[in-house]
Amino acid sequence: MLFNSYEFIFVFLPVCLVIFFSASKLNKSLAVIWLVLSSLFFYGWRNVYYVPLLVASVCINYFISKKINDGTAKRFWLILGISTNVTVLCICKYINVLPLGISFFTFAQTAYIVNTFKGTAKPEGFLSYAEYVTFFGYITSGPIADYREMIPQFRSAGTPDYEMIAQGITLFALGLFKKVYIADSLASFVNGLFAQAELLTFFEAWTAALGYSMHLYFDFSGYSDMAIAVGFMFGLKLPDNFNSPYKSTSIIDFWRRWHMSLGAWVKEYIYIPLGGSREGDLKRTRNVILAMLLTGLWHGLGWTFVLWGMIHGVMLAVNHQWRRLGFRLPAVIAWGVTFTCVVLCWVIFRAESLGSAVHMLGTMTGLKGFPLEGLRVGSKKLILALTLITVFTPNTKDILRRFRPGILWLVLTLMLFVMAFMNFSGVSDFLYFQF
Repeated sequence: MLFNSYEFIFVFLPVCLVIFFSASKLNKSLAVIWLVLSSLFFYGWRNVYYVPLLVASVCINYFISKKINDGTAKRFWLILGISTNVTVLCICKYINVLPLGISFFTFAQTAYIVNTFKGTAKPEGFLSYAEYVTFFGYITSGPIADYREMIPQFRSAGTPDYEMIAQGITLFALGLFKKVYIADSLASFVNGLFAQAELLTFFEAWTAALGYSMHLYFDFSGYSDMAIAVGFMFGLKLPDNFNSPYKSTSIIDFWRRWHMSLGAWVKEYIYIPLGGSREGDLKRTRNVILAMLLTGLWHGLGWTFVLWGMIHGVMLAVNHQWRRLGFRLPAVIAWGVTFTCVVLCWVIFRAESLGSAVHMLGTMTGLKGFPLEGLRVGSKKLILALTLITVFTPNTKDILRRFRPGILWLVLTLMLFVMAFMNFSGVSDFLYFQF
């Protein structure tokens, strides 16, 4: 089931909320069971055959965490748990049969067993663990929620907080608007350009690159807004995933703002275990590049993803050395360089093949000249406007700081819903579902 569907918005979500809060008044365990079953129903809506895999993953990881917590052969069980999770994830990616959200619930559970091994997470009962892993608010595309932060919240959830619910509804409307009104409007246009990458002119290639940068941003940030909004409605505060990444003035800054929960996971469970920055500049450079290379491979097994991850790793390493030497650029120039690098890398990320990416990047650097017949003024105006919005306007978090329940916010929320529903031309997947 998708957040941007009538059945979710008008049936599943309100019914789930009402029964959850009603059950909580009677018995907390009953409410937990209801939320787990609802989440499994949500997960299996598209393909019920993936539900057994999710249930098996939950059971296996919980069993392994109990074994680790018992203190016998802890390292053996840790290695077995990580190996099992990585193997299942790699097999699913390799055979191109990717159950929805498998990367996200695999990462969350791997972090859980690692923290159990370290002693920083104590296993709760099975129902609480299942509730944490399967919660429909984040299971399909994140954010990757930390067990240590979420379990206390799940434990105390059950009494409706009407201000949080109102805030959640407004945030959901904003995320839906981003996805349906903006991202989906760009989809066919951008996909059409990338489908003929070899034929594009200079202006068309740049329009495609900037268009995809905006498409991806509004699609994924829209999803993340809706996921956090669902959490609010249940009284949960999920991790932030975006903090105006296109305002970044360095690649380091970009990765602190883009897909923040993934970045935090990679840092804690890949970069730091590799040695982080503890063993000198040379090894830090190696660790940064390896961590980003693995991040690229997580997104997909194609060479485009490998190259995208490696380039970001190299840029991060250079950025660290640049800072170590004390170099600084004026803010405007630093932003321009960072944004250009990010957009160029998105071309590699999106391209159908490595050859297509190289061809398109060559066109963007002027190798095919600057013919004006590729200049689409209307399209460029739209994409330029969206770019300015991402760079100069307040982000979702800034907007919500000003939220106060009242008529003004109610009207704004209704307007966002109406504009989104008017643009419903069919339910479309979120881009990060493929990862």
